[in-house]
Amino acid sequence: MGGVVGSPIDERKQQEIKELIEAVLKTFTLQYTKAYGIALLKKIKFEVQNEPEDWKLDQRPDSKPKEPLKEGLLTKQGAIRKSWLKRYFVVRPDYKIEYYENEEAYRAKKQPKGLIAPCGYSVKNDVAKDMLERLAEVAEKMGAQVADLPQPDKMPEHCMEIHHYRRRCYFIHAESDQEKNEWVKVFKQCAWRCWGFENEDPVANEAFKEAIRRTRWELGRWGYWSYGGTEAQILTDLIVDELNWTILSDVYYNLKGPWAVRWKVRNQLLKMLDTMVSSAVAPALKAMETAIKTLRGRIEGMIREKVEPIFKAEEEIKEKIKDACLDQINPVLSEKVAPRLAGILQILISPMTDAFAETRNVFETLIQDLVDKVEKDNGFGTRIDAHFRSLDNAPHSYWKMRPAYDKTDIMEDPLWALRQFFDDIHPWSLIYEAHGTLRKILDNAFYTFEEELVKAVEDTPAKTDGAAAKAAIEKCRDSVQEKFSQDAQKATLDYYKAIMLSIILPFLQKIVNPVCKPLIEPIASAIPDAFSDIIDIEEMFDDTVQRIVSGAIAAVVDHVNTEGGE
Repeated sequence: MGGVVGSPIDERKQQEIKELIEAVLKTFTLQYTKAYGIALLKKIKFEVQNEPEDWKLDQRPDSKPKEPLKEGLLTKQGAIRKSWLKRYFVVRPDYKIEYYENEEAYRAKKQPKGLIAPCGYSVKNDVAKDMLERLAEVAEKMGAQVADLPQPDKMPEHCMEIHHYRRRCYFIHAESDQEKNEWVKVFKQCAWRCWGFENEDPVANEAFKEAIRRTRWELGRWGYWSYGGTEAQILTDLIVDELNWTILSDVYYNLKGPWAVRWKVRNQLLKMLDTMVSSAVAPALKAMETAIKTLRGRIEGMIREKVEPIFKAEEEIKEKIKDACLDQINPVLSEKVAPRLAGILQILISPMTDAFAETRNVFETLIQDLVDKVEKDNGFGTRIDAHFRSLDNAPHSYWKMRPAYDKTDIMEDPLWALRQFFDDIHPWSLIYEAHGTLRKILDNAFYTFEEELVKAVEDTPAKTDGAAAKAAIEKCRDSVQEKFSQDAQKATLDYYKAIMLSIILPFLQKIVNPVCKPLIEPIASAIPDAFSDIIDIEEMFDDTVQRIVSGAIAAVVDHVNTEGGE
């Protein structure tokens, strides 16, 4: 790590850093390879065993926005000169954010001045407060007093930040608080929904996420870790974090000299560390990709040929795990988890019920708008695609969905309160899952309506007669509304169960996994050698624990549903 003036990293530290990078990459490679075989088995199992869910609405095959989600003029701070310049921002359908010199440049289809890929980022509404909090964290790490550090620059009014703790940050301001709040909501959606992975193989994507989780567990890092970006960025973030926690925290704390010098040395170290880790991650990922292709070619045919024996072996192992660990799991579940299930559910019920009522209002309002347009229009059949486009865009429009989203957003405070016990809760991730549930049902409702309407008007006077078109629309609307109600009910119950599982499972795992690990290790010998690449004892244990917790959750949710939400 030469090149840092007055570097506090001696040869011994450099060797420790190199060894830790190699160790984490070795752990991740083993976890990724194992996770890929398991993910491939799950994919094939889904294909073989999957029974269609009982949805009443047709499922839209390609549920993606087609139009920009938001656009408008904002002022952005430059990356180098730090000057403030007006830019025309456009939120693309893939949730990446472009900014242009002005609106004219965008309309003329010129190249954007820049592109923000916000996966892995967070959006800060109170920039001054957040900057001071980060300054305090740096001061603590470096053994300094906050008052002795240079204070952050004063930001303009109505300022927001698209923030990442290791990548470039973007400071942007609007003309009013109302405008800022609108953009903050949209930028948060972008940060949550933007997809960063470069590998297009869904099996590899699932394996990568599982390998990240298990690598952190191997390093003793339990609990929630927010990440996003490309595979290389995520793995680099994980390794740099581990280096900072285990090796460099003391280095930063013991830096000597004036604050300006210490700050400069720290920033140089961080940059060089990033370069060093990135240069190791890139070839490691390339080697993994090659190994995975070889693995898939070797095991996929075997899985498909022996799928039933594999399923049987899995169930036998899970029963052994359950017998070995139930005495450790049940007391934690009954004493620490079960008493809190009903309270968690009560946080979710009213917001989701009210949100689906608002979502249904969106459907009814837009269909009524369509009725009003076509009643006096005898050319409905020639403009049907244009009418459908406005319906297709509605579920992806924050402004159309805002009344429904506002109903779910009130869950934030009570969910934060649960962190006193379940410290891995991140309320906005749970709220965004609710948004996705609402969006999916509305999208399917419009898709089903469109499919039914096309059939209803085919070879009928409705194509050229406004009154007939109105009657056909109203008939299809009534049919879809009934299906909407049934699917909303099912989706709501599924949401309750999924969210409660995401709250409880990490908490339970932190307690029972260390205790149960010695109990399940001997059971690994029961895995047939032929299936050792695709059956993993730890994954079987996780699945067993999830089944047990899911059963407890389902009992509470189904009871409340039977009682009518009381």
